[in-house]
Amino acid sequence: MLDPEYLDKCSDQLLALIDELSISLIGDIARRIAKTKQITDTAKHQAHVLQNAGMVYQDAVKRIGQTTGYIDREIDRLFKEAGVKNTQNESVIYKMAGMEPKELHQSKEMQQILNANLRKTKGEIKNLTLTTANKAQSSYINACNSAMLKVQSGAFSYDKAIADAIKEAAVQGTEVLYPSGHADKLDVAVRRAVLTGVNQSAAEMTLAYAQEMGCDYVEVTAHSGARPSHALWQGLVFCISGKDPNYPPFSMTGYGTGEGLCGWNCRHNFHVFIPGVSVRAYTDAMLQDYDTKKYEYKGKKYKEYEVSQMQRFQERQIRGTKRKLAGYDAGVKAADGDDVLKGTLQQRFESESVRLKEQEKKLKEFCRQTGRRVESARTQVHAVLDGNGNIVGFNRSVAQKAVWAAKLTRKEKNTGKFAGLEIPLQKRSVDKISKKYGLEIRDLTIKIQRNEELIKLHYLGSTDYDNIGRIDLFPRAFKDEKELVRTIIHERCHVLQLRKYGKKYTQDHLAEMEKQAYKFEEFWYNIVRKRVEP
Repeated sequence: MLDPEYLDKCSDQLLALIDELSISLIGDIARRIAKTKQITDTAKHQAHVLQNAGMVYQDAVKRIGQTTGYIDREIDRLFKEAGVKNTQNESVIYKMAGMEPKELHQSKEMQQILNANLRKTKGEIKNLTLTTANKAQSSYINACNSAMLKVQSGAFSYDKAIADAIKEAAVQGTEVLYPSGHADKLDVAVRRAVLTGVNQSAAEMTLAYAQEMGCDYVEVTAHSGARPSHALWQGLVFCISGKDPNYPPFSMTGYGTGEGLCGWNCRHNFHVFIPGVSVRAYTDAMLQDYDTKKYEYKGKKYKEYEVSQMQRFQERQIRGTKRKLAGYDAGVKAADGDDVLKGTLQQRFESESVRLKEQEKKLKEFCRQTGRRVESARTQVHAVLDGNGNIVGFNRSVAQKAVWAAKLTRKEKNTGKFAGLEIPLQKRSVDKISKKYGLEIRDLTIKIQRNEELIKLHYLGSTDYDNIGRIDLFPRAFKDEKELVRTIIHERCHVLQLRKYGKKYTQDHLAEMEKQAYKFEEFWYNIVRKRVEP
């Protein structure tokens, strides 16, 4: 089983590479447009554009070739991670029932399933990126022809027409055009392909596992904002064969179809369910609560799905602005010797830079008010170029390198009153141990309280009721691995409660919420500890 939160974020590192590829493609197109000289003579203009269109295509194919190896390796890593995570989650349930399941490396069938889906997804993404080369070429031609018509009309100066052409290419230059005529941004198309591939791979592995272990039941995961047809069956337990009248048949989910469970862009997955041993992960009350409007923004209440879509829209706007900035920046550098064009492009760049800061500020405020987290995984990866502008690698930004270096210089051991704590009071320790136990913390903001006076208190952790998603870890949580893992699980439950029920309801039912959290802690700790026990 892969949970909806993991499926939502698992492709972020890959999409960061795709973002950098898109930026490079736009820069290449913009440089060609900025060097367009014959813009008033139709015949000469068309000859120039057609000649350069071939070069734009070659530029794009070259860029794609420079990044293919990195993209393939990231897809390999992602599928391996998802396969291991899925198998671990399933094996824990079987072990609770006294069974002895195989690990991923011990099952030839599950490895075949994983590798088949990996090859299929790689092929789809290769086709998508190559399609972008054709789109880059047509975008260049359309943008240049549009610029020529604007100048010939007398309504635009050549420099403003060129600037508009670069903007147009930045908007359309990295799109994927499907046979149906539908167009998507490259990153959107890649995310859909990866999400579907990873999800279907995990689903097929779970069913193969269930058949091997003789289990005929599964429980489907649930998340807020599910499309209406999926909300009917999310969070329910099904009989795979459909032979048990006490449970609905698995076929009811539409599994195996594009519209159904694990189909196109679906974040639902499922895990094995053993009657008499397993406990439902989603109560009926929890499922009913998913559509409650509990997020407030500018005085208005929204559902979780609504605020997630609002955040995604703002993030898309920011990425669009960054693509325009990349185009204008490349145009400025290519316009040497043409002060008029260079000045116009520089003005556009500065204006777009202001827009970017405003958009980022708006997004940050939106996340503050709604308690959501500003996603940064896709902004921390940057292309490394050689002297000729070729992509030769990917790395963290200079700022991120500085932050990481600063973290590495922190003390490796606790000192003073904290000397008796086994785990160093560092975010690195939390990340390392969470990864070791398979805990998902990427959607949490973790703050470590290092005040020595807090060692006297018995508090282990607390959850921020206003900044939903933030948890504070107190010194005593770092007593040992067990205490830290239990505390993270416990506080995660409170975060989930706040996201589902909202601040007011949670505060009004503190005793009930705490009781749920302790049950949640006990249940999940007994699962995750078996991942590290010999």
